[in-house]
Amino acid sequence: MSLPYFDYCQQLEQKLRIEEPLMEQAGRWIATQIRLGGCLHIFASRTLQGVAYEFWQQCPKILPSQLIEHPAAGIYETLEGTGHAIIEQINTHPEDIFLLLSNEGRNPAIIELAEWIKAQGHLLIVITGFDLSRSIKSRHSSGLRLYEYADLVLDNYATLGDAVLTLPKFELAICGTASLATQVLLQQIVYFAVLHLFESH
Repeated sequence: MSLPYFDYCQQLEQKLRIEEPLMEQAGRWIATQIRLGGCLHIFASRTLQGVAYEFWQQCPKILPSQLIEHPAAGIYETLEGTGHAIIEQINTHPEDIFLLLSNEGRNPAIIELAEWIKAQGHLLIVITGFDLSRSIKSRHSSGLRLYEYADLVLDNYATLGDAVLTLPKFELAICGTASLATQVLLQQIVYFAVLHLFESH
């Protein structure tokens, strides 16, 4: 029996490897801000909340981090104005750096958060489905999407509906990879961040 999902993931891995310079840069930026006394703040859209939580739980103590909670489990993220409920829970210092995760990057809540982050002068790293996000319309009145606020964008190659395989003879798309790709990118960023921190000592 063939393993089409494994085959797809193998191809995806090759695409992600191309982003090595961006992962290294993200790690370097995080390490720099941590050395200055900053904290890594992490927030994810509803579909990537589990990834964000796992990443935050596994973050080594050498990388001070804070998970930003999504009010009401993110069910209102498509409504303009809901980003303010997210922002109200954040306590920051000038040296802090932010990491936002969203496959589509078009919902008002995360866009309003990104706008606030940049208004405060913080560095912003975004993981998103870059081609997907560019191909769809923003749900925010500004017309902007998340990646347009980012200082650095990494691509998780998310597809619309996050279904990458079809069953022969059936009109059914199944099997997502966005969470897997996002976690791989995050873990490699952590590796680079810790490496840069130790090299600076």
